Amino acid sequence: MRTVRIVPGLTVDEELFDAAVDGLARFAPDESLTWEEFTSEDRWLLVPDSGGMGYKAESVLRREAGRTVKVNLWMAPDLRDGERPRPHNHPWEFTAHVLAGGYTEQRYELVDGRVVTETRTHEAGGTNTVPLSSYHEVTHIQAPGRTLTLMVCGAGRKGEWGYLDPATGELEPNQPEPGFRERLAALNPRLR
Repeated sequence: MRTVRIVPGLTVDEELFDAAVDGLARFAPDESLTWEEFTSEDRWLLVPDSGGMGYKAESVLRREAGRTVKVNLWMAPDLRDGERPRPHNHPWEFTAHVLAGGYTEQRYELVDGRVVTETRTHEAGGTNTVPLSSYHEVTHIQAPGRTLTLMVCGAGRKGEWGYLDPATGELEPNQPEPGFRERLAALNPRLR
């Protein structure tokens, strides 16, 4: 099986490629992906956690005002603050199709002034729909480096996302995270 190290911390292989191609055929048939594109450093962005380690890699296949399609390869949970829950929402609604592996997500909802939580597990073959109003965190990756999702996102709404404080129910708008751009460039040589 062919294996390619894209950048330190990101390796892909034919099995992941086949899962991505099959997922596109099923859920985004107007998109295509070649082996050369899948293994190109220019197509991937390794996203850093607060400690500077890559927790997921994104390959955007389409980004338009009304639709974004991307493949995510998950290495670790999406915990925006490793010391306390920091659930976030997104500026677009999306559906994540789990193509390989799986993950656990904690959902948070503000109901009558209090925060209600729910744990959801998503496995290969499953679909996770996340509306604009949902706050969540990915808390566990079943197969780090082998969990692959296809995200099909709706229209983005600039400035309409942020964080929910689970203790108080207060909403905090998204703010640029200090040092994020530097951590991003450190993981992605093409951005330096």
